[in-house]
Amino acid sequence: MKIVDTAQVIDTSLLGMDEIQIVRIYAEKLTLLTKKQRVIFDLICSGMQIKDIAKHLGYAEITVKVVKAKIMVLLEVNTLQDLAVVGKCCSCNYIKRNL
Repeated sequence: MKIVDTAQVIDTSLLGMDEIQIVRIYAEKLTLLTKKQRVIFDLICSGMQIKDIAKHLGYAEITVKVVKAKIMVLLEVNTLQDLAVVGKCCSCNYIKRNL
């Protein structure tokens, strides 16, 4: 009997969902992010590199990496690809206002 890792099932199902389903799943979870986490989430989802985010916001790179890890735990995603899918579907408000 093969044991299936539920995290892998969730990861692959994100890619098959439409935007409305993803927004419904993650809208509440995104409200749990602090302001700092939301800004970093939006910048990561826009495609910025960690070092560029750190420079733009005036943080150390390690700070951005730690915040990114916390975001991934809160949103229950395992890969940057899934994080990007969530960000694309839920729109990155910080980018539209500030860059």
